[in-house]
Amino acid sequence: MIKKLIVFSALTLVSIILSAQVAQPLYYYPHGHEPYEGGDKEFYKDFHQILVDNKMEPCENKNELYLLKVIVTEEGSVKYLKDEMNSGMAEKNKCAYNLGLQVLKYMDKWKPLEIDGVKKQGVASYHIFPDALFENYKEGYSVESEPALLEGLPDGINKFRSEVVKKIDLDGFQWKQSFKMVALFTVNTEGVIEDITLENSSGVPDFDKRIISGIKNVKKKWSPAKIHGVPVRYRFRLPLSFGNPS
Repeated sequence: MIKKLIVFSALTLVSIILSAQVAQPLYYYPHGHEPYEGGDKEFYKDFHQILVDNKMEPCENKNELYLLKVIVTEEGSVKYLKDEMNSGMAEKNKCAYNLGLQVLKYMDKWKPLEIDGVKKQGVASYHIFPDALFENYKEGYSVESEPALLEGLPDGINKFRSEVVKKIDLDGFQWKQSFKMVALFTVNTEGVIEDITLENSSGVPDFDKRIISGIKNVKKKWSPAKIHGVPVRYRFRLPLSFGNPS
């Protein structure tokens, strides 16, 4: 049987481009780059103060939670980014959604994303839980989430990684040196894996499909991530290593 030889070139950093809502690409802020001057704590501090200064009303439903996504332009202005993947979230959490849009108009400490010294449009997101931002606000508040977990597995993500590797069909492939790839997937509010993608392609579509298929074929039950006890979607970044075959 003729083996397929995969030649992997150095993988370059590729920003995630969102579906076109504007004319030019949008990029997520990488880890360590703050979209708002002073970071998350300053964002929520300003959010709270704007609520107070403008005498806005809290939500009747104390469990409302909305993921507010925004575009920070090259000039440092900001605008709301409609999230098609969570289209029902705004309707279910209308008060939190409306408060986010109202407060957004007053916030003015945005920092444009820079890539190699060039300013780009960047995407930032913040969970808005109004009950923690009115009279219950405490100095230094920042959203902390309980991550999605594999039920019954104390070393969940590493165990899951091992199961994924076992499920990937490598038959018919060989390579000359070890390499790594990174899979991205979401655990939704029901604890189900969805939106599986690869951060970078291997350059061989069939091999990419087998990695995605391997993740789909691991039938493990997840507990969804939570913020203030409310289930939320949780995005995982799963590095996978492939060594020299024995």
